[in-house]
Amino acid sequence: MSSASKSNGDGSGSGAESGNSDGNGTGPLATVVIVNWNGAHLLPPCLDALAKQDAPFAFETQVVDNASGDDSLELLASRYPWVKVVRSDRNLGFAGGNNLALRNVTTPLAVLLNNDAIPEPDWLARLLAPFDEPGGSRLGAVTGKVVFLPRFLRLTLATPTFSPGPHDPRQLGVRVSSVTVDGREVLREVLWEKLTFGAEGPPKAPFFWTRGDGELCVPVPEHGPVTIGITWAADTAKDVTLGWDGSPDAPTSGALPSGALQSDALPSDALQSSCTLPVTAEPSTVSFTVGADAPRVDVINNVGGIVLTEGYGADRGYQQIDTGQFDNPEEVFTACGNGMAMRTELGQQLGWFDDDFFLYYEDTDLSWRIRSRGYQIRYVPGAVLRHVHSASSVEWSPLFVFHTDRNRLLMLTKDATARTAISAVARYPLTTASIAVRTLRQAWRSRSRPAVRPTLLRVRVFSSYLRLLPTMLRHRREIGAAATERRVSLQSWLVER
Repeated sequence: MSSASKSNGDGSGSGAESGNSDGNGTGPLATVVIVNWNGAHLLPPCLDALAKQDAPFAFETQVVDNASGDDSLELLASRYPWVKVVRSDRNLGFAGGNNLALRNVTTPLAVLLNNDAIPEPDWLARLLAPFDEPGGSRLGAVTGKVVFLPRFLRLTLATPTFSPGPHDPRQLGVRVSSVTVDGREVLREVLWEKLTFGAEGPPKAPFFWTRGDGELCVPVPEHGPVTIGITWAADTAKDVTLGWDGSPDAPTSGALPSGALQSDALPSDALQSSCTLPVTAEPSTVSFTVGADAPRVDVINNVGGIVLTEGYGADRGYQQIDTGQFDNPEEVFTACGNGMAMRTELGQQLGWFDDDFFLYYEDTDLSWRIRSRGYQIRYVPGAVLRHVHSASSVEWSPLFVFHTDRNRLLMLTKDATARTAISAVARYPLTTASIAVRTLRQAWRSRSRPAVRPTLLRVRVFSSYLRLLPTMLRHRREIGAAATERRVSLQSWLVER
């Protein structure tokens, strides 16, 4: 197996130099594991950056291929011969795919990296450094700073709202069905959790309803002016004000899509610029140009994780502009599976990830179990990854909803106090029934066919949970028997929404 350290940029490296953590120089310090499924288009930036790591130690790289149907294996063989490929004959998901490699790791430390993440040159060195620092003996895992790729333009939006009616209590602004940057569609890449209510409509033609005001981050090129196009509609004709830092360029010229409107008066201000654009009841496209001086910002994906008192896992700092507010190392409750380093011996004791989770919440569950053994998890801000948002899976797709809903219940059953677990599990079917009743009433009032798929998906979630319940209860007993920290003590880390 090849090792890479202080690479020359082609993955060849300079061999095992400083060896393992005891400083004897006897072998690689860490194994970096990357799970891949049909990611031939994602692997080159990830592996090229990994090959260029400036680290004072040797490390190994393994790619687990989850039965890809693209040319991933051919790519790895031709361009990255220094990578050990671990083949699976079926898709084991993130949990099972990682376990396929992790269960055979022999280096002192194991590191997890997504195939859609690009590490900074000093990422690995900074990520592993805390294990050898004072207090490192009780350190079970380390997690770094993950920011979204690429960089973003921060926009604010403000518009009057309306209420759809008694069946939908939301206050809605405008319905956005397309966002383009210099003509390229970026709707799925926009970060706007604080502005919208999530994706709606069919998977191939989603749209987003906004609130009355908030902010969104649009992925833009690093340099130069950019022309942004938005296709939107509302309940009636009204104005929408968009604002950004920096000054705008002159209005763009040339043909716009059918129904497009060009902003003809964009105020120029060195500190803050804005434009007011029209929206109507019918979909129309507006376009405006943002000047080259508009600052690009990094947006945080996560800086470690939290668990809410209701039992939901969440990324700490999610979709916050990175202004240095998380620049201090600190202890966190959970580590992110993308960019997580862990002691191999501890991982073996815990059995690594839970194979039944397949995808999502597997890292939160593992972190909870790490803490149950009395180990700490530390966040290191200098270990930076740039992550392509939802490159491997689509947020709020049926696959995403199924596994996040089910695995949250599985995790709580295994790790939380009985009171927290029972409350969350009992609430799920009750909420499902409430959604079903509300859907039927809404369909009756509008004389339309009820949207039953969300309810049926929740039924599938709970059925799958019940099937796995005996296994989870057995895991719960095993975790409790080996724990050095009580569940009630660990739940002091849970935070209010």
